[in-house]
Amino acid sequence: MSILNSIKEVYNNRPLLYSMVVRDFKGTYKNSFFGFLWHFITPVVMIILFYIVFMSIRINPIDNFWVYLCAGMFPFTFFQGNIQDGSRCITSSAGMVKKMYFPREILVFSQVISLFITLLISCVGIIIILAIMGFSLNSTALLFLPVLMSVSFVFALGYVFFLSAISVFVRDVQHVMSVVSRIIFWTTPIFYLTSEVTGLLGNIIWCNPLTYFVESYHDILFFGTIPGTANMVVCCLLSLVAFIGGLAVFNKLKGRFAERL
Repeated sequence: MSILNSIKEVYNNRPLLYSMVVRDFKGTYKNSFFGFLWHFITPVVMIILFYIVFMSIRINPIDNFWVYLCAGMFPFTFFQGNIQDGSRCITSSAGMVKKMYFPREILVFSQVISLFITLLISCVGIIIILAIMGFSLNSTALLFLPVLMSVSFVFALGYVFFLSAISVFVRDVQHVMSVVSRIIFWTTPIFYLTSEVTGLLGNIIWCNPLTYFVESYHDILFFGTIPGTANMVVCCLLSLVAFIGGLAVFNKLKGRFAERL
């Protein structure tokens, strides 16, 4: 019942959630020239960099490599952003938490929703660009994109609930996750095919939860196929476990947030 109560509280306070989403989406780059466009500029720069580097050194380059990079980089940026910023979404709002009552879950939802908006715009943009360029798109596969994005959203919510709650009591978590995010970057198949990886890395990448999500985005947007059943099942299970487990930890600890901030 605590899960349902948490969701109900967030829903009942949706005007506050809306204002926080706007704050998170725009506030990071307030008074900067490009504003919220920085949400897209950073991954685009990374895509261009990797395209130049890997197209220069690959012996057998991937056809339409830029599409492969886009299909992996934007979802990964969503997950990575929530790992780094999500771990401090409670501590960075210490003033609010200590001075006023509101469902603490709203801070997590606003964090994930703001980055999810970026992911949504990115995916729509990729599809439009591919359609204009005459790239083959599978309409049946595209029907699975909203499902995959929803599962991604729930998964991110789960681990942000967990990380944000733990970091209130153990501040080292924020620094640890900064290091972990770098490890995850190189062990997620953003710029290489999983079929090309052998040896130790070939085993490690499948221990990385993000691999299953990114591979499913590749299936839909790059290969034009329906995501593999095994990958989707793993994604759904990871999301369910992360959400239930993360929210359970959050609910257990949230009553002590104010005294520890």
